[in-house]
Amino acid sequence: MLRPHRTTPVGFLGWTRRSAIAGLLALLAVLAVAPSAMAGKPKGEYAAFNHCPLGAAGVSQCVYALFSGGKLSLGKLTVPIAQPITLQGGLIVTEKGETFVNTTEGQTLSVTAEEVPGGLLGLPGHESESSAFSIAMELVGSVTLSRSNLATSTGTALKLPVRVHLKNVFLGESCFVGTSASPITLNLTTGTTSPPKPNTPITGTSGEHESKEEGNLVVYKNDSLVENAFSVPTVAKGCGGLNESLIAPIMNSKYGWPAAAGNNSTVVLNGTTKFANAEAVKKSE
Repeated sequence: MLRPHRTTPVGFLGWTRRSAIAGLLALLAVLAVAPSAMAGKPKGEYAAFNHCPLGAAGVSQCVYALFSGGKLSLGKLTVPIAQPITLQGGLIVTEKGETFVNTTEGQTLSVTAEEVPGGLLGLPGHESESSAFSIAMELVGSVTLSRSNLATSTGTALKLPVRVHLKNVFLGESCFVGTSASPITLNLTTGTTSPPKPNTPITGTSGEHESKEEGNLVVYKNDSLVENAFSVPTVAKGCGGLNESLIAPIMNSKYGWPAAAGNNSTVVLNGTTKFANAEAVKKSE
C-alpha cells in the first residue's frame, strides 16, 4: 500500500503555525494602538492648538496664548520678557462659568528662562558664564481664565499661581521664590489695576479682536495683561546648596524679598491670545 507523499516536514508545519499566530498577534497589537499613535495634529488656522486637551470630558474651547514681550518685576528685580512664554489648555464652559483644563501633553505654562540684565552681579556688559542669571515662572496651582473679562477689560482675565525659579551655577537647581503652599498669585487684567501704594495704577488692553473660521476661532492680537498689586510672599529658598545660609540672605536683601503687595512688583505680558471651538480643532486634524 502506497503512503501519501509528505512534502513538508511536521516540524516545519508547527513552526509556520506558530509564526502565523505570532504575526496575527503583532498585527492586532498594531491595530489596537494605531488610532492614538497615528492621530493627526490640528492644521491650518488651528495648528497652534496641538496641545489642547480634546480628550478631556466637557472641553468645548481650546486656549493658546503667546506672550512675546513685557516684563517681570519682583521687588527690586526686573527682567524683560525676551523669550516667548506660552499658555495652553482648554475650557469647560457651563452656565456657572468657565473652568480651565490643563494640557495633557507639554506644559500648560511654558517654563521659559528669561535672562537677568547684568547677570547675578547686576553689571550690564560684565556677564559671564558663571554670572549668567535667569528666572522662569513655574505654574504651581490652578489657572483661572475668563474670556469675557479679557474682552471687556474688567476684572481678572487670567489668574496664575506661580513660583519663580532662580537659575545660576552658584545657586544650584533648587532656588525658588514662592512655593506651592505660598505662591506668587498673579491676577492679570486687560483693564486698569488698583494696587496699594507705592505702586500706581497701570492699564492693559484686550488688543485687536478678530473672528475667523466662521466664528470658530477668536483672536486677540497685541493684547496686554498687567498686574502690579501682588505680593512676593516668601524669601528665596534652596539657594546655594550647603552655602544657603550665606547666599539666600544676600539675595533676599538685594532684591527686597519678601515684598508686600504693591511694593514695586509688576508683571506685564504682551502678545496674542486665541480661543477655538474644540470640535473645529478636531475636524482640522
